[in-house]
Amino acid sequence: MRLPGAQFSSCQKRRYIVHIDLDAFFASVEVLLNPSLKGKPLVVGGLPHERGVAATCSYEARKYGVHSGMPLRECYKLCPEAIFVRGNYHLYQSFSEKFFQILHDYTPDVEEASLDEAYLEFTRCGQLYSSFTEVAKDIKCRVEREVGLSVSVGAASNKILAKLATRRAKPGGFFELQPGEEEEFLRELDISAIPGIGPKAQVMLRLLNVHKIADLWRLPLATLRSLFGVMGDELYLLSRGIDYRPLQTRGKSESFSRETTFLQDVWDRDLLLAHLAYLSDRLALTLRQEKFYAQVIEVKARYSDFKTVSKRRFLSMPVQEMNRIYRVAEELFLELWDKSRLTLRLVGVKGSRLVEERHLSLFEFYQEKDERLSQALDRVRERYGFTAVLTGREKMLGEVYEEDKGRGFILKTASLTR
Repeated sequence: MRLPGAQFSSCQKRRYIVHIDLDAFFASVEVLLNPSLKGKPLVVGGLPHERGVAATCSYEARKYGVHSGMPLRECYKLCPEAIFVRGNYHLYQSFSEKFFQILHDYTPDVEEASLDEAYLEFTRCGQLYSSFTEVAKDIKCRVEREVGLSVSVGAASNKILAKLATRRAKPGGFFELQPGEEEEFLRELDISAIPGIGPKAQVMLRLLNVHKIADLWRLPLATLRSLFGVMGDELYLLSRGIDYRPLQTRGKSESFSRETTFLQDVWDRDLLLAHLAYLSDRLALTLRQEKFYAQVIEVKARYSDFKTVSKRRFLSMPVQEMNRIYRVAEELFLELWDKSRLTLRLVGVKGSRLVEERHLSLFEFYQEKDERLSQALDRVRERYGFTAVLTGREKMLGEVYEEDKGRGFILKTASLTR
């Protein structure tokens, strides 16, 4: 029996959305490269005595209650027999790139939600494929064959339903939600399944005896608005499987950032600047690869008491060269660092206000040698690896971190984010 006032996504214009997720991605890569880990509880993100959280864990570890985002020491308490590895972001990124190369072969409408997760829309591809279902299954088989990792795939008429369908398919399965099945599918799901209902919201709702999505249907829209503000409208719709959001296909990026959390709190000024120089170098490389210049440089720092501060500067001439980015980043960082006597646990640098062309100021003399030097540097690194050419300050990190076959230092959390 349909609840009064409840409307479900079957009333929407029929779209075909596929959500695909690499199962326990980081852990699966580690198992693929080291088959002796297969079938064992595995935690990726750091060693059990280190500070930090699990980036991911194998399904064997999850049976003990271990999950992503859990402090490493707590993971160890729940599962002391687990194998802990720090992980290798550059390695995972190479698998991710292959994953997305395959997806882009099937449709231009691909949303890269994260390193290991994507949405694909086939609504505009009706003349290319006789069966979207078979295409979705083919993608799953091809990814597993060519990338070597297990994937879960969900298909439905919109993003929220496709993502929930993938959860039903895990691990390693395929589930397609048919039109008209939305109400029955959603009814018994826990409210935590809906994106946006975090721990605090869950506590509030459970106090109102709302545990399942069907329970949420009984709350009037006015009540949801009073509890959650504008988010109440979104919860009202998503809980009914109504989701008009388009895919966020890769368009013009708004910013790029590079940051890392340290293995241990750092006080040494030179070591902090070495990290900042390396992150500035990584940021500069990304800007050149993506053919952007940054007009705003921002530095971020997190102290040992978890207080996070940042400082930014608008530049009259946009930049993409490492030395120019670092020069600004160093000045901003020292202004932050000099105001505190606490050790730091994280540092990062971001470029924003991106532009595709650099127009010279009448009052500044731009030297082309910096740009030519950067281009030459990129060619050397493309042939011999990123660490083939580093500044003296960056080389300090070689005393702290291992290298990944010339591709870069293996930081605790590379956080190579867009």
